Amino acid sequence: MTVTRDVILDLLPLYFAGHISTDTKALVDEFLQNDPDFARMSQRFDALLKDHAALADGDAMECRAFERTRRLLRFRNQTVGMAIAYSLLPFSFLFKDGRTYWLLRSKPSIAIAFGCTALACWVAAYIINRRSRLG
Repeated sequence: MTVTRDVILDLLPLYFAGHISTDTKALVDEFLQNDPDFARMSQRFDALLKDHAALADGDAMECRAFERTRRLLRFRNQTVGMAIAYSLLPFSFLFKDGRTYWLLRSKPSIAIAFGCTALACWVAAYIINRRSRLG
């Protein structure tokens, strides 16, 4: 049986990846020694495969960076939402028995706790925002 260029061309990706047996490797090596034009073309093919593998690795890194940034921004948005809510809670009021009760006046300890939580949320949002700019 005669080995043609098409057969060797089918084997080249496995040959360059190193996933073929020693007998098949010897067959491909012998064919490339006997056909120098095809050997030069196969070297360009190998370079293209390596470039494609490098691009695929770069794409995977970009996808991971994008997902990390998306999670960080979602967390920042949730933190800002909680900061706004806890900032407004001390100023909430309740209508009871025809009277208005302000949380700040009737339960100052709870209002202070909400204020401290709001401050912590604002600080966390600031830190996350700085981290997303610098990271």
